Amino acid sequence: MRKNIFRVGAVTGLVILFLYAGCKKDSGYYNHENTIHEFAGNTYDFLKSQTGVYDSFLFVIDKTGLTDSLKNGHYTVFAPTNASFAEAVSNMNNLRKAQGRPLLYLATVAENELDSMVSRYIIPGVIPSDSMSNQDGIYLNGVRYGYRMHGRYVSTRAEGYTAGGPGVIEFANTKGVIYTRQWITSNTVTVDIRTSNGLVNVMDRNHIFGFDEFIGRVNPTLPVPFNGTPLPIPGTISFDQFDKGGESVAYHDNDVANNGGRYRPGEGVDIQDAGGGDNGYNIGWTNSGEWLAFTVFVNEPGQYRLFVRAASGKSSDEVAGTLHLEIDGDYMTNGIKIKGTSGDQNWYDNEVLTRDLPAGRHLLKVKYDLSNYNLRYMRFVPLDKPYPAPGTIPAEAFDPGGEGVGYHDADAGNNGGKFRTSEGVDIGMAKEGGGYEIGWTSDGEWLNYTIDVKKTGDYFFTARVASPNAPNGNNRFHFEIDGQDVTGPMTAPNTGDWNNYTDVTAPLPVHLEKGTHTMRFFLENGNYNIRSYKISEVN
Repeated sequence: MRKNIFRVGAVTGLVILFLYAGCKKDSGYYNHENTIHEFAGNTYDFLKSQTGVYDSFLFVIDKTGLTDSLKNGHYTVFAPTNASFAEAVSNMNNLRKAQGRPLLYLATVAENELDSMVSRYIIPGVIPSDSMSNQDGIYLNGVRYGYRMHGRYVSTRAEGYTAGGPGVIEFANTKGVIYTRQWITSNTVTVDIRTSNGLVNVMDRNHIFGFDEFIGRVNPTLPVPFNGTPLPIPGTISFDQFDKGGESVAYHDNDVANNGGRYRPGEGVDIQDAGGGDNGYNIGWTNSGEWLAFTVFVNEPGQYRLFVRAASGKSSDEVAGTLHLEIDGDYMTNGIKIKGTSGDQNWYDNEVLTRDLPAGRHLLKVKYDLSNYNLRYMRFVPLDKPYPAPGTIPAEAFDPGGEGVGYHDADAGNNGGKFRTSEGVDIGMAKEGGGYEIGWTSDGEWLNYTIDVKKTGDYFFTARVASPNAPNGNNRFHFEIDGQDVTGPMTAPNTGDWNNYTDVTAPLPVHLEKGTHTMRFFLENGNYNIRSYKISEVN
């Protein structure tokens, strides 16, 4: 079959603005020979050896923690050149100038967005182009998140002969759909550059990094959920999870810098590490008139108990300031008085009742009326009724009644000591998204939750768990409804850290009848942390 030879310097591109490197001129000449170019080194080193060609790609790889993968793992890489990044960033900043918003560069773009996009260009395994030569090509999964791409090897025309020219791969973003007309496809200009641990295919210089998603995801003109899905109510919402969209769209901050420099350094909201025994992050340096926006989904209409966790250097007999919440522009609370705590990291839960909240998707805004406080998270709790299903249930919201009724725990003490301290369940502070987590888990423990199933139907059960330990047949749990095991054994995987959470979903849906039921989370084996549970309707 036909192969392309890669000639160093043949593939060129513009170096993105923040790199301040010079540009090479594209000669327009590519020698087509039926040979495979080989590089005596790993994939990362090959990309680095092509000075002025892949600097931006390597910058993003380093920033998103994929460096070691390309040095030591076995991957097929579809490498976008500097020109691809330059075009994407230029288009975005032209829009931002028109909107009167500060410019963004790869160094300041949200890391999670770069991560999700660059992962699509890195495919696990060594996959030569001829394996994509079937008429329909093959599906390819990205290195992270299993995002589905597609590759098809074709031969171009040359001198009037069909398939007489060099072969290229049509590399497509499937957009998660099966209809090819909805895909976005770009071509390679060079294929099958063999390194010691993989293959590199070079994307056409006219390809725009992100397959035209860069602007919409990095620079939305309307606020969009930070993690892609609305935050659930009831539930806990960390203030650092404000929407994407930037200044005057997802938030208003009086200066453009993140004074704390943590978590979302490219945003103007001031985020720092939370102290005082809390885990995660808090919003600081707050000023009157600033605000944050959150896309939320209210699973059940009605009033909620709202706890706003805040801290202030004001003394405990003083009011540190006030704030209020709005939903779709309407007040959902009056002004909430924030209690002084005699320390910027001495946290206190300020409790109020909300007004009736409408069900469904909404935009929630937190507005600082008078500010002299730090903000940690807000927690919405159903008012004297069970958690609704479908919906998300915080792990710490187990039923009252104590040992043998609301829960069973192997010892009588609360080893975390952060919530419901008089009970035996071990509750600590969660770093992810604010709120609490259950840890110090042991074999045979269980937790009961009263749930209200809103309609008869089939539902998926998901647990959000974390553990740095390999399962080895352990780390198992299951869900029960009214005393019956409905999911069978599920396993908490090794997530690398007690704070790295992942969702584990039962493979088959569970049929639930409308009405009130007791859900039990049963720990067949312990050795993992528990964050929350999600009951989702089968669509």
